[in-house]
Order: sequence, then C-alpha cells, then structure tokens
Amino acid sequence: MACDDITLVGLSKLNACENNMGGVKTIYICPAKDVIAINARRKANPTDQTDFVTIGSSALEDKAIECVEGKGFVKIYCAEDMGELKYTSQGNHVGGRSLKATLDIFNPGFSRAGLGFISYFNNADAIIVVKLNNGSYHLLGDTDRGALLADGNEHTSGKATTDDCGINPVFEYNTPYSQIFWDDFDPEDETNGIPIIQASSASA
Repeated sequence: MACDDITLVGLSKLNACENNMGGVKTIYICPAKDVIAINARRKANPTDQTDFVTIGSSALEDKAIECVEGKGFVKIYCAEDMGELKYTSQGNHVGGRSLKATLDIFNPGFSRAGLGFISYFNNADAIIVVKLNNGSYHLLGDTDRGALLADGNEHTSGKATTDDCGINPVFEYNTPYSQIFWDDFDPEDETNGIPIIQASSASA
C-alpha cells in the first residue's frame, strides 16, 4: 500500500453537537519493556485518510495491547486545562518528513510517587495511551521504540504558598502518522482493550 493510494476525505466544519473540546483528560502508561505486543493495526486496505491513521478496534479478538503477565498500564491523572497532545512536522526534505508527537501534562502534588515516576522514566521508554477531552485515544510508542521524556522536564515544590506544585512530564515520540484508536475503544475493557493494573498495585 502506498500513501498516495488513499482517498482523502474533505475536512468540513463541525456541527454544533460534535465534541471538539480541547485538552487531555487522562493517560495510561506502561514501561515499554512490559509490553509484549501491540495487536492494533492499520486496516489492510484503507479507503480514506481516517482509515489510514486509525489503529484499533474493540472488536479485536486479541487484546489491543498485550503485557507481560502481572504487568499492565497505570492510569495517570492530568490536571484539567494543563495537558496537551500535539503533532509537529519534522524533516527538511519532501519525502523525508515525519511527525513528532509531544505529550505535555501536569500532575499536581510534589509527592514521592510523582518524583519516582519521573526518576524511572528518565532512563526508560514508555508505551502511552492518551485520552483527550474530545473522546479519542492516541497511542505513543511501539514495540521497537517507546515514547521518551523530553529534555528539561520540570517537577517543582513551588515557592509561594499559592504556587502550583507537581510534576510536568513531557513525552516525545517520532512517528510517520498519528495513531488513533477507533471511537469505541475502551482501554479499561480487559477482554479487548488494554489490561489495566490499578495505580495502587502497580510499580514501574
């Protein structure tokens, strides 16, 4: 399949009832070393741009993402209006361009758990599923190369008593296209979704 085999779908203005709310709602994260397989794939014969970038379905017979036994994804809270996922084009020559996905979130509280999270992922890559406020789920990372913490990540206690304190991890992942799950994807469905291990019982 070549990229120019795709029939592009014309973009149009959203209707009044469509969800176009901005921002990140929550993320699910797992150390890449604990992920065995990502079974969600692009359709074999995509018919339009949406099919090209869509990579999953709750109708999969196998789990969308399989983890090592006893391991799984931890659900990470993102403070409202303080999370963003963006795709930036990169590369200097036509034919060699790709995208950089950047996930920027804020988790409040200067806690031992938050600092441990940053310390671990400083030197480990991650597989991340991002839930946006518009209801879509995006995947960062694959079994060959996960998302990595960007340089200059900050975590702070704040100075004034009214300052925000917490961790502000920024993850980056280079990808040829945005990887979006079908709308009916449910990451907490243990049958066909991501096998979740609750944060209280999981360790990185």
